[in-house]
Amino acid sequence: MKKLILAAACAAVTGTSFAETSTTEQRINVLEAELQRLKQEVSAQKNTNIQLVQQQQQLNTELKSASQKNTGSWTDNVDVYGILRLDGAVDFKDTTAARGRTSNQINKVPFDAAQGKRSDFTIAASRIGMDIKNLAGREDVKAKLEADFWVDNGKGDGKLRIRHAYVSFDDWLFGQTWSLMSNMETMTESIDYTQFLGVSTTRVPQVRRDFNFNAANKLQLALEYASDRSSELPALTAKYIYKNQAVLLMGQGFINEKRAEVNNRDIDKVSWGVGLGARYKFTPKQSVQANYYHVKGNQKFVSYTTQGSSSDGAAMGGDYSVDLNNNSLLLNEFDSLTLGYSHKFNDQWRGNIATSLMKFEDDSAYAKATANVTNNKQLTDHAINLIYTPRPYVDLGVEYHLGERESFEGKTADISRVNLSAQYKF
Repeated sequence: MKKLILAAACAAVTGTSFAETSTTEQRINVLEAELQRLKQEVSAQKNTNIQLVQQQQQLNTELKSASQKNTGSWTDNVDVYGILRLDGAVDFKDTTAARGRTSNQINKVPFDAAQGKRSDFTIAASRIGMDIKNLAGREDVKAKLEADFWVDNGKGDGKLRIRHAYVSFDDWLFGQTWSLMSNMETMTESIDYTQFLGVSTTRVPQVRRDFNFNAANKLQLALEYASDRSSELPALTAKYIYKNQAVLLMGQGFINEKRAEVNNRDIDKVSWGVGLGARYKFTPKQSVQANYYHVKGNQKFVSYTTQGSSSDGAAMGGDYSVDLNNNSLLLNEFDSLTLGYSHKFNDQWRGNIATSLMKFEDDSAYAKATANVTNNKQLTDHAINLIYTPRPYVDLGVEYHLGERESFEGKTADISRVNLSAQYKF
């Protein structure tokens, strides 16, 4: 019966396509072969369609995954942070010429300031920054960009100031960040935004190379911008750090050319300096810190060293004076020592005590120059602070300073002030 039906169908479909001499059996065989071919083609087409659908689904999945990965990598690789900070100060004795900004500026306290209490507050120390990692898909390529509003000694009024801006990779760093003469690793925590006398927080444009010998020993070398185009070459700086669980030791140094133009010719002289830092932790809650500097002919690297320009041609504010008679530079020279003790009472309360001395060479040609007699001979500062953390990321601090400024000619000015701060870190 099946064969008869196939035969009839074959006759209806093929018409005259078969020869008259073909038998019914032959026609049935041809039709079965054609039917099998059609089935195979339909099956192949069906498989092709299934493959296309699967490929489209896989492509859609990959595109969605790539989109999620790109979005995730951006959020994962960029950490945004910052500080919202209110700083204040109350002066009880002499005050700065700017009438008591929130930073100490003990080196600029006028000798003839009017007596009386004065206060000042600012939010200019607030900052915003971001850390970026895995640049171009490489784990060793990182970058940082950070800014605050500390312009004109805290009178920022919305003006941004770049603090850090650099890219680092393969132990190289290009951009602006802490100078190798800074002592962030061994300084004592301060409420005063500009830190204690004798502390260095200088940030300069630089090219730096790190040598990490092992987990405990590291050497850093850098070429740093150190003056306003007064030198032929940037300053060469170096820092060596040794660190274990309880002890951190640090040695620093720099060498730089100082240059002045006198009578249409340049006068050159070499400035240099060394620094030592140490921190020892008695327990996780108690530590002592010490920092020492000896610097000749440069005020860029250490805070509170600015002397002010002199009438005999000094343009660097205390780096040097110009001896017009001999066409030579008279370099200023100083030593500074800062000692500190830190104690964490519990998770909410901690405190610090610091004492600092900065002594300028008083028998040098610079000190004996007539134009420099009003410049600093010695600065002292003694401070104690208490910091309260009522909630995570919130710090409230108070700090008292008692200090004195003395000039080469023997004039003195006193500091008695309270620094205040409230900050939220995110």
